[in-house]
Amino acid sequence: MRGKTDSIYTPETGTCIKYETGDVLIGNINPYLKKIWLATSTGGASQDVLVIRLNDCNLTCITPKYLYHTLASDDFFAYQTQHSRGGKMPRGDKVAIMRYPISIPPLEVQHEIVAILDRFDALVNDLSHGLPAEITARRKQYEYYRDRLLTFKEAE
Repeated sequence: MRGKTDSIYTPETGTCIKYETGDVLIGNINPYLKKIWLATSTGGASQDVLVIRLNDCNLTCITPKYLYHTLASDDFFAYQTQHSRGGKMPRGDKVAIMRYPISIPPLEVQHEIVAILDRFDALVNDLSHGLPAEITARRKQYEYYRDRLLTFKEAE
């Protein structure tokens, strides 16, 4: 997530919200900025970050990665923006956010959806994977069209 930094010190005052691996963190200020992260570690977040954790009961019907991809959608952020309050620095309404309807397919379907979205995300955002794959695909496309365009029937 852009905007996430590892802490170099432990604050002695103020409050923060603990998050754990697998939690979904959503920036609650200016929801139109679409700040969301699936936690890959344990840490603390400011009170301007919503930390969504699935309890054990929910983990039997929805996976954290599926929840993350669902909440990373434009539909969710449009909903969050629609229910935000404030003019200069709008904040999402936590109660409204918790009422956001989520379609929950069977776990095997969730795993398929997550696998497809993760592959697509890697192609789009991971320069070490996506860019070389795109370059290879464009080279093959170029070679195909070059060979087609430069293949002529022999004149009689």
